[in-house]
Amino acid sequence: MGPSPPPRLSRDAGETVKLVVPTPQKLVPFLQNSLSKEVSGKKVRRLLEANLCRVNGRVERFGSSRLEKGDVVELSPSWNESVATPEFKVLFEDDDLLLVDKPMGWVCSEENCRRTFGQNFKLGHRLDKDTTGVLAIAKNVKARDELVSFFANREVEKEYLAIVDGIPRDDEGVRESALIKKRVFEGQTVWGSGPNGLYALTRWKKVATGKNSSLLLCQPLTGRTHQIRVHLSEMGHPILIDRQYASHFRSNLFASTPLIHASGLTIRNVTVTAPIPEDFQKALHSLGINR
Repeated sequence: MGPSPPPRLSRDAGETVKLVVPTPQKLVPFLQNSLSKEVSGKKVRRLLEANLCRVNGRVERFGSSRLEKGDVVELSPSWNESVATPEFKVLFEDDDLLLVDKPMGWVCSEENCRRTFGQNFKLGHRLDKDTTGVLAIAKNVKARDELVSFFANREVEKEYLAIVDGIPRDDEGVRESALIKKRVFEGQTVWGSGPNGLYALTRWKKVATGKNSSLLLCQPLTGRTHQIRVHLSEMGHPILIDRQYASHFRSNLFASTPLIHASGLTIRNVTVTAPIPEDFQKALHSLGINR
């Protein structure tokens, strides 16, 4: 029996990659065989985790999924970006401070910070792995201590854009609660409101709406882990593609997870804005949300 024929490759008007499965096999080896030789199994799993693959019209995140002959596998036009080395755009820089536009998939750890920016560089704060947008980096220990103080004393203004399920009844509001650790989901801590927790305060405002979803501007006045994601979920309007806090919601959007972007930061009289990522913009368009 000879080798299987290569999958048929086509592109629609939106440049979505379409692959037709020639023989039964698992998803990761199929994608490795279909894509560039430089794309490793680890990189394939990265694009799956970013919700950039659909099988027969449904988002598929598990590399061990079994494919049958004739199945149609689709990859988002941005799949190459998900497997590429993360790139940072500098938004502001002086002798002590570096403000960058963080890409999806980069983990905010001191080790990664030193490896990416240099031995003396320190994280001023943290964003979730899959959250894009403005990240503050200190160039020395003194600057890092100042940044930590600014954030602790709420002398930093932060703005996030989030695409949520449904349309809030009010145009704006404030969510206030104490956050505690609730459980673990896929190795990640899931937070929620509860007694004796960490105080968290989030302001939100409706920016635009579609048929069944909304774009919100959120301002966290405290810096608790996942606080925007928790507060919006507890409002009944979880962030789309957020598997930890929107488990009831199923979406076939080609988008990074979750659809939240750190869009703006004001610190030391310096204000910067991070452009909306391409997949976020495409999600807005797909959902009929016009800014």
